[in-house]
Amino acid sequence: MNDWNSIYKERGILQKEASETVIEAVNFFKHELVRTVLDLGCGTGRHTAYLLEEGFKIYGCDSSEAAVELAMAALPTVDFETCNMTSLPYEDGFFDAVICNHVIQHGTRAEIKVAISEIHRILRKGGLLFLVAISTNHPKYLTGTEIEPNTRINTDSVDGVLPHHFFTEKELSALFSKQFKIVKLDHFEAPSELDANKETAAWEMYARRL
Repeated sequence: MNDWNSIYKERGILQKEASETVIEAVNFFKHELVRTVLDLGCGTGRHTAYLLEEGFKIYGCDSSEAAVELAMAALPTVDFETCNMTSLPYEDGFFDAVICNHVIQHGTRAEIKVAISEIHRILRKGGLLFLVAISTNHPKYLTGTEIEPNTRINTDSVDGVLPHHFFTEKELSALFSKQFKIVKLDHFEAPSELDANKETAAWEMYARRL
């Protein structure tokens, strides 16, 4: 297995329950009267399904064709797209909010910058972004090969051959501050949702489009 498409083809649906961090984000979205949401990097649709149940107008997209096929089969009323985070097939200002949970880390710094600009473009002015991304405190930061500062490949992970960018608080703030107002930025460490025997360390960020 060398990418998420191969992983989904072999293993099918890996995660079904919504992440606690996403559940908290959904509650915040309700408070902010959010209606239309993009689940960016939706995988097989675990968070898409949760947002649909909670009454949002939800869209999903993922770079894995296999994942999108599984999501479409489970959620036939949802509009799914297969695309890369650097080229989102949506109109400017279309969404009230975007969820990007452990997705933006899968790229080089240059690709991440483009993805941030794409998220900014598809959000309406004042729209909300909820993002979770791994930090330099993550155990797998010490594994693999560094291909540029804080970006590593062949890490100790199911998708380890893919690029993983590990963020510092300073870098994350710098990357988003020109196009977003950061409302909240917290760091957390917890058992991995993919493998309970491993730990994760990540940033949780709420930001508002300028």
